[in-house]
Amino acid sequence: MTKNDFKAYVCRPYCVFFKEEQKEELACRGAEVLEKLVLLKQIDPDGLPRFEKDSRLWRNYKKIFGKYICAACSFRAGDCDFVSETPEAGADANIEPCGGFILLALLIENDFIDMAGLETGL
Repeated sequence: MTKNDFKAYVCRPYCVFFKEEQKEELACRGAEVLEKLVLLKQIDPDGLPRFEKDSRLWRNYKKIFGKYICAACSFRAGDCDFVSETPEAGADANIEPCGGFILLALLIENDFIDMAGLETGL
């Protein structure tokens, strides 16, 4: 699986940070977990519906994913405001998480994977 593969089902449809013309050497931890779940055949990216984004859903998973996914993400230190606890970020300052976070939350919420399944991708 190459980075171009998960761009199609994670980055383009769900990530506000994705820039088609920009070459990014890193992937968010959520995309890495999703790639592993695809390799383990726990999800089939070709069989996934196009989900609607829902910011209320992200808040539901912020603590869980912050611990298991965001803590190990290469973008956390310098680029991620979503898991920031700083006052300028506000309680829920309408900051959108990365596409990997969004798609993982949607997959759990829509019963495509469960927390046990997610943990196999960690």
